[in-house]
Amino acid sequence: MVSAIAGQIADKVDRSTILKNIKRAEVLIMLISGLGFLLSNIWILCVSLFFMGAQSAFFSPTKNAVLPQWLDDKELIRGNALLNGFVFVFILAGMVGGLYLIGMNNGPKLVAALLLLMSLIGWGASELTPPAPPPKPHLKVNFEPVSATFNILRRAFHAPHVLKPMLGIAWFYGFSTIMITTLPNYVANVMGYDRIVLIILLLGSTLGILFGSLLCMQLAKWRFWGREAIGLATLGIVGVVVLVTDLYLNAADTSVVGADGVRKGLGAFFEDTRSLRLLIDITLASIFGGLFVVPLQTMAQRRAAPDVRARLMSAGAILLNLAVNFCTFLLIGLGYMNVPPKTPFLIIILISLIVAAYAGWRTWVYKTQPQSEAG
Repeated sequence: MVSAIAGQIADKVDRSTILKNIKRAEVLIMLISGLGFLLSNIWILCVSLFFMGAQSAFFSPTKNAVLPQWLDDKELIRGNALLNGFVFVFILAGMVGGLYLIGMNNGPKLVAALLLLMSLIGWGASELTPPAPPPKPHLKVNFEPVSATFNILRRAFHAPHVLKPMLGIAWFYGFSTIMITTLPNYVANVMGYDRIVLIILLLGSTLGILFGSLLCMQLAKWRFWGREAIGLATLGIVGVVVLVTDLYLNAADTSVVGADGVRKGLGAFFEDTRSLRLLIDITLASIFGGLFVVPLQTMAQRRAAPDVRARLMSAGAILLNLAVNFCTFLLIGLGYMNVPPKTPFLIIILISLIVAAYAGWRTWVYKTQPQSEAG
């Protein structure tokens, strides 16, 4: 609900100033989080989590709107590729590092110290950002979250050339949510492996997205893909369909956990060809996912008019969160329906097929009617 307000402010106020203030606020939020960990107080942690969500709502549209100001047209895909790839690396590092540290004797203290340290590094980096003058300094901000959200979404639906890539981005985060949410239960209760195997699979996924994003940065230099590299996005989503289909066909229909309930480790994982195939499919699908999402992020930024860019980017953030929440509740519903454990993979395939068909059609249109490339 804060995203719509954040988008308006990012069109009204210098975006570099906003980023600096966001990072200053992050230091305070991490102090609150650290206190929650030290006191083992769930309510303090919930409060800090709320403020972290609000901070992210301000950061996302500001970051996406400021990149076209700081980078020229040829650098935009490169900037998005680096940002997208390393964001996932740091998310995984936080997940794995947090799980490891919190279990140590001084775990809460270590987590609190690390949170504060990383927030201070982020604050220091933000102070080095160049100015980014706002396009609409006299914009009147609507601080009523419900009406502001509907107004922002209405504006996005009246700009279909921007809305379409944002919907593609939303689906990328949607199927990522399905995969990340499904894997822990699937690995432990269907395949019968321990937490280390899950970390290996998550590592493969994260490094795959990083490699795919960096690969996109290089491939986008070829004019073959079109000015907006729509061909790369199409290749990416087709690759996701093919590899998740292989994952689905290879996946177990029922639990293969032993009667003793003991979880298998890395040794058993690397000796099992079905398990190795799962790792390969997830890693390669993530590479193609990186190829899919980076051109779409760049398209949305390029196509949005500069004077409303942050507001449209905030609409994209709202759509992204709607997709994530929809997929989460869908998985909860499937859990109550007693469907086969690999059903979530089938959902990724079916929706991605629709996206791939549309992307393929748009690629054909761009090749045959170059003047429609902004459509």
